[in-house]
Amino acid sequence: MRFVFNALDTFPPLLLLGYAFVRARVAWRTDWVFWFVVAQCVFNGLATTTQLMGTTNNLYLYHINCVVSFVLLSGFFRQVLRPVRLKQAIGWVLLLFLTFFVINLLYWENISTFNSNTLGLASLILIVYCLLYYLDKLTHPATDNITKSTHFWYVTGLFTYYVSSFFIFVTYRTLTQQQISNLGFLWRIHNVVFLIMCGYFLIGMICKPSQEKYKL
Repeated sequence: MRFVFNALDTFPPLLLLGYAFVRARVAWRTDWVFWFVVAQCVFNGLATTTQLMGTTNNLYLYHINCVVSFVLLSGFFRQVLRPVRLKQAIGWVLLLFLTFFVINLLYWENISTFNSNTLGLASLILIVYCLLYYLDKLTHPATDNITKSTHFWYVTGLFTYYVSSFFIFVTYRTLTQQQISNLGFLWRIHNVVFLIMCGYFLIGMICKPSQEKYKL
């Protein structure tokens, strides 16, 4: 049973990829969230594999995944948030985040520790992006049913995941350093939330493509 919970961050995104390849209406080549799911498959899969092989430290994979995921999701929100100033701001925020990532590794955290600082910051920024998306939809209601929009379900999945995982991310390094017992249970809760996010992504893939066009 423990293995099942530990694998919830690997097999669900893998199944999503299979669905995206089979379903022709999912424009996976130009879908930022699709590539975010690919990144989760790669990095979470590697983390699980190295753990099973007895590798003492695979935390560097979480650092890489954090940066790659934030870059991909920044691209996604630059497409779904309509105001030009917001699009420009997202570019500057991405640059500042990458700068903070480097400084954080040099002075506070390193590749051998869990990256609570950068994951916490990334989560907070992405939560704000999600709220801005919802605000835009409330102030500019569409003629179509929003619950049939791919972007709506993508954003809802991301919002659910990052809101639920925020406090896990920001406290996890401290808890590991204090050697808190049953800490694996906390990460399994994270994996359950990750599964829920994948469920929202699946609904989004089933829905018709949004009117906004992706650009890579």
